[in-house]
Amino acid sequence: MSDADAREVVIEEEPVVEAAPEAAAVELKTTPFDARFPQTNQAKHCYTRYNEFHKCQAENGEGAEECEPLGKFYRAICPQEWVEKWNEQREEGTWAGRY
Repeated sequence: MSDADAREVVIEEEPVVEAAPEAAAVELKTTPFDARFPQTNQAKHCYTRYNEFHKCQAENGEGAEECEPLGKFYRAICPQEWVEKWNEQREEGTWAGRY
């Protein structure tokens, strides 16, 4: 047996890269621009959107379809902790807002 015959032949395989399954497209939206709150702390914007939603519900009934965009707006901009606290205050009758 010659040296050429005794050599070990090494075949390298290329790793198979499987494509990850495509994730469902998620469209994220937030409250639209409001000229009343340009380049400012958004806390007042949040408070106003929250009150606008509850005003709409007071005027049109709870679950009114025309109030849904307003609900999405305040949920998009307000911290969840604030909303929970405000909802508790509304239930207890201690909410400082009108609605």
